[in-house]
Amino acid sequence: MAELPVPASSSEAPPHAAGALIRGRLLAGGLLALAALSVINTLLGPVGSAVIEYPVPDDGALKSQLVALDIFAVAVVAPLAVCAGVLVLRRHRLGAMVALAPAVYAAYMAPQYVLGPQYLRYDGNSEAFFPLHLALFVLGWTTAVLAWQQLDPAAWVPPARRERIVGGILIPFLAVVAFARYIPALLDAAGSHPSAADYQEGPGYFWTIALLDLGVGLPAAIAAAAGMRHGAAWARKTALALSGWLALVGPAVGAMAVAAWLRDLPDASAGQAAAMTVLGLLFTALTLTLFTTLRPALPQPVKEAAP
Repeated sequence: MAELPVPASSSEAPPHAAGALIRGRLLAGGLLALAALSVINTLLGPVGSAVIEYPVPDDGALKSQLVALDIFAVAVVAPLAVCAGVLVLRRHRLGAMVALAPAVYAAYMAPQYVLGPQYLRYDGNSEAFFPLHLALFVLGWTTAVLAWQQLDPAAWVPPARRERIVGGILIPFLAVVAFARYIPALLDAAGSHPSAADYQEGPGYFWTIALLDLGVGLPAAIAAAAGMRHGAAWARKTALALSGWLALVGPAVGAMAVAAWLRDLPDASAGQAAAMTVLGLLFTALTLTLFTTLRPALPQPVKEAAP
């Protein structure tokens, strides 16, 4: 008598489901590790135990910026990474979308810790902590790639009119506000006698940020704006990554301006600190607006077969 086929156990997941589960765990683990390393970097830096001594002037603008970035990492970036990790573990559709922001932010900020200091001009020991900053950078971009892969653009379909508005108005406005400041900054830096105090202290910071902003951020904004105007699915993912990055970078820059004002630095003022803070909050508000336009697509009703 022939044996009947044994049905597969209900506990066995199909291969694609098992792969998705593994990728989700990798993403969540990367986010939690990213949060932990961000906190460790802050605790070892000038805000904490000052074990890490960056080769920058103690009384200059760059030191205040590093202090502000460390505080922002502990107060905002690390908690957001943990929140995203929990959402991913719970298989919430918001998990991958929220994960893009701290991941891209870490990949953007970590190179500045390495390329910005002037190791031969000022005393410091931050080069000894290169493995820590390298780990932050690697975790940042690998986690961003994992989040990008798990973000399903078909699950976030805005109405066509709203998508055209986002691509034609919102993202170009974000790009102008974020990158137009480089016109006078580049003219000053390229001159024979640059006047910006932070540039004089460490031109490496300026050129690293300029390279990332104008070489990665600006092209991404142009591509997202053009793609969303034509309803491209990849453009929605690009817009989410770009807006999540700006939502963190904007307030971080505001925090740096506030730190410079509190330390009474020559180029700082209460008005500048207030303006940069408002600008950072504007980036966050615009990002939340973009998230609300990308509403989850509703399932299509199943048509009943004709009798």
